[in-house]
Amino acid sequence: MRVIDSSSLIKFFSREEGWEKVAEVMREGVVTLDLAVKEVANALWRKISSNEVSHQATQAKIRDPAEEEAIPLISQNKLVAQALILAVNAKIAVYDALFLIAAKELKTELVTSDKKQVEAAVRNGVKAILI
Repeated sequence: MRVIDSSSLIKFFSREEGWEKVAEVMREGVVTLDLAVKEVANALWRKISSNEVSHQATQAKIRDPAEEEAIPLISQNKLVAQALILAVNAKIAVYDALFLIAAKELKTELVTSDKKQVEAAVRNGVKAILI
């Protein structure tokens, strides 16, 4: 079981280049933070606003992870204090640090589509897969 961050989930739900690889990793087993549902929804909102995707198609895409819990969700609440420290030290956003801390706590890999996230993971002893 790997931790998957919002950047890779957005790639999957938006069918951006590389989404098939994300789907493959998801089939192998992933968990994500409850924060990811909101980040994915916000990214999809941006894509609707810029007419990149239709509203109807997007609603169906977000319903599964948000309501049906197709992807196991873990709470970010107990990770926030550690994430803040990591964010300051690694000079990354707290949102990104939360996923790193989750992977570290679960002793697993982080799946991301963010190169800066991979670099921060490596510097902090977390194995990361860039998709």
